[in-house]
Amino acid sequence: MEISNILIVDDEQSVIKALTRSFLDDPYEVYSAISAIEGLDILSKVEIKVVISDEGMLGMSGSDFLAKVRSCCPDVVRITLTGHASLDAAMKAINKGEIYRFFTKPWDDLELRFAVKSAVEKFDLEKRIRDCLIS
Repeated sequence: MEISNILIVDDEQSVIKALTRSFLDDPYEVYSAISAIEGLDILSKVEIKVVISDEGMLGMSGSDFLAKVRSCCPDVVRITLTGHASLDAAMKAINKGEIYRFFTKPWDDLELRFAVKSAVEKFDLEKRIRDCLIS
């Protein structure tokens, strides 16, 4: 089974640790960043398929970070996991194509794992389609 790279961006180390534990049995290499700037640095060096980002971070909001991710790495599937956003904000972000899924803290591990699995599948399928169109 192929290992897929995912990135968790959250300014709370305890959240990063809990999420990383959630994915121990899954075929993922989990990268983590405690700021949006650190997350963008990782994205510039590693092929990441899925980003899970907090909304309320110091320096740059999760929305601004995910907009930058969409701009620099449009194929990366973006998921928001936050305790600081309204349902209206989530629906706008989803409808504009900025994020794939929206989760609130505390999260359900199984539901989040399923969403990440489907996000990886989405990334892989879209990549295969692009490769077929190019060749």
